[in-house]
Amino acid sequence: MSHQKTFYNPEIAAKVTYTEKWKMETVTVKEISDLHVLHHYWQDAAGELWGDFDDPMENVRSDFQAYRQRKNYLAPQDIVTLRKKLNLTVRQFASKLGLSSSTLSQIENDQRVQTRYQDNLFRWASGEKFTTNTLTSEDA
Repeated sequence: MSHQKTFYNPEIAAKVTYTEKWKMETVTVKEISDLHVLHHYWQDAAGELWGDFDDPMENVRSDFQAYRQRKNYLAPQDIVTLRKKLNLTVRQFASKLGLSSSTLSQIENDQRVQTRYQDNLFRWASGEKFTTNTLTSEDA
């Protein structure tokens, strides 16, 4: 049996019981238009799909994760772990990298996807060495 849950839906100002649905979708993030991501929805009695009322950014985070994996970018938690390993605050780490603290905070909190340049800065800060062997076709 499908999982059901009652949510307050602010669009209709009522509590409604929804059925959980998972749907594989093709999404676009930045320049990549063929990311296949499993999205989580709640379906009402009329068949309409709704994002999670308790976590409206859930599917967006899944899209960001798929993009980072495709681009081989560090995950937000990896960046947080690196910063803490360096014993730096968000403000200090951002300053050393030449980023704004708000940009770094958004990346760490999975509200923004870093650029290749920013990902390279994070890798440089982790001590990763850059050689011609590490260049990808996107870098050439």
